[in-house]
Amino acid sequence: MWTDLKPLDLTKIKIHPFPENKYFKEVFPKTQVVLHHTVSGPSIDGDVDTWLKNKYRVATAIIVARDGTPYQLFSSRYWAYHLGAGDHDQDRRSIGIEIDNWGGLTPGTGKPQIFNIEKPKYYIPWKLKTTDPQKYYTYYGNAVDVPMQYYPNGFRGYNYFEKYTDAQIQTVGELLLLWRNKYGIPLKHDVCKRGIFDYCECATTLGSTGVWTHCSFRKDKSDCHPDPQLIEMLQTIQNL
Repeated sequence: MWTDLKPLDLTKIKIHPFPENKYFKEVFPKTQVVLHHTVSGPSIDGDVDTWLKNKYRVATAIIVARDGTPYQLFSSRYWAYHLGAGDHDQDRRSIGIEIDNWGGLTPGTGKPQIFNIEKPKYYIPWKLKTTDPQKYYTYYGNAVDVPMQYYPNGFRGYNYFEKYTDAQIQTVGELLLLWRNKYGIPLKHDVCKRGIFDYCECATTLGSTGVWTHCSFRKDKSDCHPDPQLIEMLQTIQNL
């Protein structure tokens, strides 16, 4: 179903107001695209608000809403922190895409469960909540009813994730085709045999190119999860 994808029609983009002091208006050659998901919903407003409150310039150029609308916060030519991988050169030369999504989901047990845990030095429970065994809960402890992808063997600590919508996957594919043409970013590479949904030093190697996920750079991240439809799209556009 992805063989008809074309580079993104720029009229599809909606500009979201974002202050210039929250990203770096500096132009660097782009060699990578890194896919993220937001762990939030159902709109992009919470994501943007979180970035605005951050004292650092953390953001991605684009957030793709569940209906497939690409919201642009700043030009793909510029950059902000989005990897947290320790080398800001990686941030400068990569374009980040956030897919609006709840991320990993936890099934209820009928017993108290801890949600939204930080780990500076110790585990600190922010919320203890008795859950319904018929429901699934987000990282923040709210029950959601969304299409889910199940991983029998788990993925980065979860068996369940919210599925990415077809509209989101289509827009991501269109963006990748656009940036391939604009920046010469290859959509396929053979450098990493482990794939882009696992940590790999190949992604962080200076000069590496292509499409990666946040998981490629950090072992503690679960974005993006290997949704079969997303994988099918990424494989299909390599030959377009």
